[in-house]
Amino acid sequence: MTVGERYELAECLVGSQVTEVWLARDLELGRDVVLKRLLADSAESSRLLAEARALAAFNHPHVVTLYGTVDDWLVMEYVPGGNMDGRPRMSPKKAAHVGAKIAGALAALHDKDLVHLDVKPANIVGGGDGVVKLTDFGAAYRIGGRDTATRNGAISCTFAYAAPEVIKGQPGAKADVFSLGATIYALVAGHPPRQEADGGESDEDSVAWELAHTDVPLTADVGPLRELLQEMLRLDPRARPKMGQVQKRLEKIAGESTAVAGRALIVSGACVALVAVWYGYGLDQDRKVSAPTPPTTSATPAPAPSSTGPASPLIGDHRTADPCAMTDPAALGRFGETELDIDYGNFDRCDVIVSPPGGGAVDVMVDLNHLAPPEQAGELRTVGTITVAGEPRESGECSRTLVLPGVADTTVRVRAQWEDEGKADLCEIADAAATIAARALDRGPLERRSPPLPESSLAQRDACALLSGKALETIPGVDAADPDFAFAGWGCTWGSTTSDTGVDLRFDRGRPPTAEDGTATRINGYRAVIEPAGEGGRTCLVQVVYRSYTDQNGRTAAEKVRLVVSGSRPMDRLCRMATALADSATDTLRGT
Repeated sequence: MTVGERYELAECLVGSQVTEVWLARDLELGRDVVLKRLLADSAESSRLLAEARALAAFNHPHVVTLYGTVDDWLVMEYVPGGNMDGRPRMSPKKAAHVGAKIAGALAALHDKDLVHLDVKPANIVGGGDGVVKLTDFGAAYRIGGRDTATRNGAISCTFAYAAPEVIKGQPGAKADVFSLGATIYALVAGHPPRQEADGGESDEDSVAWELAHTDVPLTADVGPLRELLQEMLRLDPRARPKMGQVQKRLEKIAGESTAVAGRALIVSGACVALVAVWYGYGLDQDRKVSAPTPPTTSATPAPAPSSTGPASPLIGDHRTADPCAMTDPAALGRFGETELDIDYGNFDRCDVIVSPPGGGAVDVMVDLNHLAPPEQAGELRTVGTITVAGEPRESGECSRTLVLPGVADTTVRVRAQWEDEGKADLCEIADAAATIAARALDRGPLERRSPPLPESSLAQRDACALLSGKALETIPGVDAADPDFAFAGWGCTWGSTTSDTGVDLRFDRGRPPTAEDGTATRINGYRAVIEPAGEGGRTCLVQVVYRSYTDQNGRTAAEKVRLVVSGSRPMDRLCRMATALADSATDTLRGT
């Protein structure tokens, strides 16, 4: 069955007296979507649809997207992976990452004088690509007495996650803080802190009274989350932190030092709606219904999760995409003499060196990134189908981010920064380079490298696979199964959940390191240099030469493994850990 001559219904996800929800295929754009119909004979239909339209003006990247309507259907974003109810337990760091994203959405909601009132794992959807989104606004409530999806005095909630004031029928913004705290705890512990309250044969009024007046126990080991969760789960809402404070503290626990508030982004034409109805992964607000498995569209089995990530249509195979195809040195010639450097830094970037007439040298870098679009951006403009997001001007650097249509986990960053400071407008150069890159992407799939990178190159390796869980035991508190990986798997980062110690392993190209950079040594037969404070005061850097080759200018260059251990430990301890990890990484390289 086809809806609106565009959407082919594939599978019914939810059917009830109020709604029916289908997984569908957008035949025009070639993507999966969710279609939801509010049944005409439902007494709630007109009220819920009106609420959805009222909330469609609210935009946030961590809330499901409303693409529009067709006939009597809502057309919504499909988020693979289902909801987070019943999933395996997460590490505290991973739970903090999820919680921080949802806290950003809730903080933006509170800015609109709205509260969600039913935050729980079943109402958070997301997949293995790190994208998480809040859904099901059927209990949403407007502060100040004007109701939204539920009538005042008839608030719907899930007892195991509900704040005392919600149970009493007196909701406020701090109620979402409580529910988010219970949700984060459940992601780590495998159950909510008051698991026995969500069901059973007890008298409902008695259970409600007890929950509204009894302190919340935290019996599971939640690591660095304990202090924050204790504050979020206080019975008195006045004693809980605000949602914005919660978000910042969760970002710190998750190790997301570069995270932003995430209260206003819109880089596409789609509206993000806090839809006052089920998104499609459950039926009743106090029931838990697992998400259906997305239908297979190919006879080939899906590959195991990999840090190389899925290929996006515009980028194609990550390891063969040519970032230099997004540059044009001649077009930058109006800013001075230009030189293309294809062998500078990691494999995911290409550089053009500009020498302005006023002196100095500007490095114009075009990087492919395994990153979501920025949650908060400055000036936005479009070049065809590509959105260019501005970033605040920094001393010695100016950057722009290119957002690709329909791609949630890959962006292109264009930076202009001084190599040797002189006189030039860095942002004018960055804008010109970003326009060049956007036009190249708008023309279609990115060109392939020619010649391709050799089979012997580090570019054919996966950085995350170089360190095993046993090797990472060198760093207490590191969850080896929960890394952050860079584009094409050419970099990998792990953080400790019990200290500020972290590991960053990535590939690099350029001048071979020498004894002038640090202490020269050999690790598993590879030339290496150990450099205390090589990446800042509390770091130790180990550079390992994997292979040497001749660059475009006929000079000797090297592909390197750069391994950095950081944290507030004695420098000799950091360097011992870094050297031990470099030994494990090179042992893996040597043995394969």
